[in-house]
Formats: sequence, structure tokens, C-alpha cells
Amino acid sequence: MAPSPPGPSAAAPDAAATRDDMAGRSVRAAGWVAVSAIGNVVLSFVVFLVLARLLDPSEFGLVAVAVVFIDILLIVTRGGLPDLVVQTDRLDDGFVDTAFWVALASGCLYGLALVALSWPIAWMLRIPELQPVLAALAATFVIAAAGVIHEARLQRLFGFRSLAIRALVANLIGGSVAIALALNGFGVWSLVIQRLLATGMTTLLTWAAFPWLPGWRFVRAHARRQLAFGSRVFSTQLLLTLSIRSQEVVAAYFLSTADIGLLRMAWRCIDLISQVAVIPLAAVALPTYARLQDRPRDLAAAFDGFVAMSAVLALPAFVGMAVVAPHLVPLLFGEQWRDAVPVLRILALLGPEFVATSMLWMIFTASDRTGTALVLSAAQFTITILASLVTAPFGLSALVVGHVLRAYLFSPVVVRAAGRFVPVGTVAVAASLAPILACSLAMGATVFLAQDRLYARLGDHAGLAAAIGLGILIYGILALLFLRAPLRRSVALILNRKAALVAAAAPRAEAVPAAATP
Repeated sequence: MAPSPPGPSAAAPDAAATRDDMAGRSVRAAGWVAVSAIGNVVLSFVVFLVLARLLDPSEFGLVAVAVVFIDILLIVTRGGLPDLVVQTDRLDDGFVDTAFWVALASGCLYGLALVALSWPIAWMLRIPELQPVLAALAATFVIAAAGVIHEARLQRLFGFRSLAIRALVANLIGGSVAIALALNGFGVWSLVIQRLLATGMTTLLTWAAFPWLPGWRFVRAHARRQLAFGSRVFSTQLLLTLSIRSQEVVAAYFLSTADIGLLRMAWRCIDLISQVAVIPLAAVALPTYARLQDRPRDLAAAFDGFVAMSAVLALPAFVGMAVVAPHLVPLLFGEQWRDAVPVLRILALLGPEFVATSMLWMIFTASDRTGTALVLSAAQFTITILASLVTAPFGLSALVVGHVLRAYLFSPVVVRAAGRFVPVGTVAVAASLAPILACSLAMGATVFLAQDRLYARLGDHAGLAAAIGLGILIYGILALLFLRAPLRRSVALILNRKAALVAAAAPRAEAVPAAATP
């Protein structure tokens, strides 16, 4: 008699092992991204701290406007190709070779375009000093494009350790040079050279981590697919970036370069938190979601796990920074930046929305719903521009308030769209964030009531340290009492146990160059 097929009990261990393996790989990858993020935050914060004391808000505003165009066109240069490389099941040599040459050609094209447009852009914004800055930064397009496919292939392999190391080294070198130049009177050009040098080092180190030499193959069929998929992805990313950075362009027209500098300072403080508590998990979300694209319930569970882990860290940090900002900002950056405090406090209100949507947008790419994402991002961008044009004439604070209101009004639309193919919903997301936000607000209220006495007794420096320490203590106690469920899920993921949320099919195979092992 033929042996009976194995029952569910025989298959279950293998499935569980696969789930645990993917959970472990996702968390280890997030860990390396966190190492990179924390290291880069420390390095960039030190550089930013020094430069903020050497340069005035108007100089920062000038570079902030230039960087808006650079960040926007860098997204165009990438063209969504790295996301396609990560998302594709199996890669062949013709596909990746074609992707490399498409990316490099795009970088050259957009670099030349920015040089040509630098004069009319500077004239339109009435900032003549902007033209040489834009022309110099145009070189970043070509430099960055040469490394995006190598970076994507490392991400496919969960090679975030290599990516973390190269980011740390590149930013260390770029930041050190920027400080040296600023100390020697280079002013705004210290920031320009920092950007160019960091981009160049990043590309060189990415090639070293993944020593793949592109061939000369160019397959038209692959190029058509890459351009079709990539155009939707990069258009979505472009519009999402414009939804944030267009504020600075609108501010450049209606307000002063000093106001732009204050806005950039406030966003930079918000970025300090997001780079540690949000971006590491968001960076791992795409390859994790991509392996779950045929299992919507598991994908929704992964989304919930990423949101919980991020919120536990990010929300108290956003609340705490808003509470201590009047003492923190002048102490760190100097009295000339005190006017950035109200802007920072308003932007901190974005915390819950930012955590949830940062993990949500990747679902559209991983599930090949890029058309839906494009429509949503276009609608979001349009609303953002209208809100900015209406609010900017009333001042910087009004501009930022309009941005926050737009974010919260539009986020349910994005969640509902994702809920059509993945079981997620606005009520469920809000319910997941509510206890974490409540504990964060309770901590913030305690620090707010106690901080004046701490400053009076201990002085500014020690009082600020005591206020931060009090906040950490209060939140830790509240988390242990009321946040056991999200903490338990986070610990399960970190320890790579069977209770881990993330479930996935076996990782997809790809040939790995000798030096590219994560």
C-alpha cells in the first residue's frame, strides 16, 4: 500500500521554520538599518550642530531650497528601478544590465537638465545665489545613479549590514570635510561639498560591498518593463516627496530664506527621530512585504508588527521633543534658532500619521499596485500644493499647520485603498496606535508640569537632562503597565521566536558575488 501523504502536522514545522526564518531575517535587517540610522543620526547631528553655529538661517535656507530640487530629481533618476529589482522574483543578467544602463543614462540626462534649468529656477525664486549651488549639486545625479542597482541587489539579499557600514563611512568622511570647510569660511559651499562627497563615497562603497560589474547587454523588452513599472513607482515617490518638500519651494516664494532655514531646522529635528525609530523598519518593509504579496493576511500582520515596533519608540520621542523644544533647540543650535521651536512643535503632531503611513505605502509597491499608489500620491500632492498656497501668505506657522491638517485628512483615504487588497483599516490602525499615544501624552504632560522646577533648581543643561530622564522613566513604567501587547510582539520579533508576526515564503534565490554576502 502506498504511504499516505503527510498531514498538516508534518508540514507545519517546515512552515513555522520558514516563518521564523523570515522573521529573523527581517528583524536582523532592521537591526542593521537601525545601526546605520543611529550612527548616521549621531554623525549628521554633530555636523549639523557645528554648522548651525557657524552658518546663519539664511545660508541654511539657500541650501535647503537647492536640496529640494536635488532630492526630487534623485527620485526621478532612480526611476523606481531599485524597487523593481527588489520586487522581481528572479533576475537574469540581461535584466540587471539593462536596469543599470537605464539608471545611469537617466542620471546623466537629469544632471544636464538641472544645470540648464539652474538659471531660470534662481530667477523665478528671486535667489540669484542659488544658481551655482544647483549647478554644482547636479553632479550627484550621475554619481548616485551608478550605485542604485548595486544597492537594490544587496537589499534583495537582506545585505543591510554592508549598506549600514558604507553609509556610516560615507557620512563620516563627508561630515568631517564639511566641518573643516565651514571652519575655514566656505559657508554654504561646505554643505554643497559635503553632499557631493558623501554621495560619491556611498556609491564607491556600494560597489565594493557588491562587486558586480555590469555587462553591455541592453534588452529592449526589459527596458520597456522597467520604464513602465519604474515610471509608476518613481512618480509615486516623487509626488510623495513633493508633498513634503514643496513647502520649502512655496515658502521660498512667499517668505524669506531665513524662514526656509527655520523650516529646514524643524524638519531636521523631526528627522532625527524618524531616522532611528521609523526609517530602519520602513527600509526593511519592502523586501519583507514583497515575499508576502500572495498572502494578504500575513502581509497585514507584518504591517501591524512594523507599526507597533516603530510607534513604541517614535511616539514618545515626538511628544518629548515637542515638550522640551524651547530649551533643547537654543541650547543645541544657538539662540538664532529659537524661532524654529513653534514650527517644530507643530510638525511633531505628525508622529502617529507618519509612523503608520511610512509602513503603509510600501504595501502598494510590494503588491504591484503601483497604479493605485500613483493616483493617491497625485491627489495628495495636489491637496498639499493648494493648502500651501492658501496658508503660506499668513506666515510660516500657518504653512506648517496646513501641512499637518492635510496629512491627517488624507491618510484614511490611503488606508482604505490598501484595505481593498490587504486586510487593514483606519479603525484598526488607530486602535493599535491609541494606547501607545496615550502613554506618550501622559509622559509628556508629566514632563511639561515638572520641567520648570527642574530648570529652576538645576539650570538649563542639567535641567534638560533631568527632564529627558524623567520622561524616559515615566514612559518606561507606563509601557510596562499598559503596552504589554505591542511590547510582547516587538520582543517576539527581536528574539526570532515562533510568536513572531512576520510570515513569508522562502527567500528568493539570486547569485551572490563573492564579496557580497550579507
